[in-house]
Order: sequence, then structure tokens, then C-alpha cells
Amino acid sequence: MYAINYYYNENHPLRVYTGSAEANKDSHAPRNALRVEPDFKDGFYPCEQAGAWVLVPDYRGTKVYDLITAQESEIKDLGELPDGVTTIAPDVEFPKWSGKKWVTDKSAKKESDVATAEAKKQYLIAEVQTETQMLQTKRSLKRIKPAEMGLLNAWLDYLDLLEAVDASTAPDIDWPVKPVA
Repeated sequence: MYAINYYYNENHPLRVYTGSAEANKDSHAPRNALRVEPDFKDGFYPCEQAGAWVLVPDYRGTKVYDLITAQESEIKDLGELPDGVTTIAPDVEFPKWSGKKWVTDKSAKKESDVATAEAKKQYLIAEVQTETQMLQTKRSLKRIKPAEMGLLNAWLDYLDLLEAVDASTAPDIDWPVKPVA
């Protein structure tokens, strides 16, 4: 007849179960083993505590989301979930934790909309400069044709409208229409 040693990792802070092996019936269990079979239950893992097996929550491999940043991470260790995370994935743009679910952070969305509008405005202004550079050169050299002068004026009118755009009203902006050559 034989006994079974149920081993745990004595160097791990939770003293987690690591496996079992047969032992002589008349021998004593080594210091890192018990002779009592641990229970196994979904969502838990056995750990040695004061000479007995206890079930510790096992969230390893579970995706969690930071309540402040909504950043996803994965649980790597046994034990309760750390403070400041949830297993509920953000399901909205610009997520903000309300205490029970993710909601849209309206101020973050507004800030993003304004920044996007300002970037678009600057891009369009740079585009006007590119489009009018040759026309401006021709005008300064008095070599501009009447049709080109009309196009230059249309681009400059468009520039005036662009400069008048208030990015702080984003996303409710009526962008001016580019001139057609």
C-alpha cells in the first residue's frame, strides 16, 4: 500500500498546489506536502494554509480593465482581483467608469472633437497655401491670367472662411467648400 503526497510551492506567497506523487505509507509527508487531497472548483485553485488546503480565487488569464484608463490587461496571479479594475470591457467611445458600467466621458469626447477640428483646420489652411503658392508667384510677377486671378481670389475667400471656423464648436462645424479649379 502507498500514500500520496500533495505538494505545494513553499516559496510562493500563496503556497500553491503543484502536483502529487506516490509515497511510502509509513513515511512522513515532506515539509512542502500534505497527505490530504485538495478540492478543485471552477474559478478557484488550492493553496496550503496552516496545514490545510484552502481554495483561492483564480482569475489567471482573465482580461480586466483599469477603471481610470480603461486599459486592458490580463491577470497573471492567483487571488482576488486587484482594486481599480473590472472584468467588464468598455463598450463605448471615450470610456469612463460610472461605478457600475462604462459611460461616455463627454468632456474627453468634446476635447477630442475640438482637437480633431483644429487639426483639420490647420491642414486645410496649409492646403490653401500649397494651392495658392504658384498663383501668388504669378500675380507678383504680373503674369497671372484673369481665370487664374479668379481662382486665387476664390482660394483666398475660402481661406477667410476657414480662419473664421471656431474649432471649439466641434463636432457641429459647417466646413466651407473648397474652390473648384
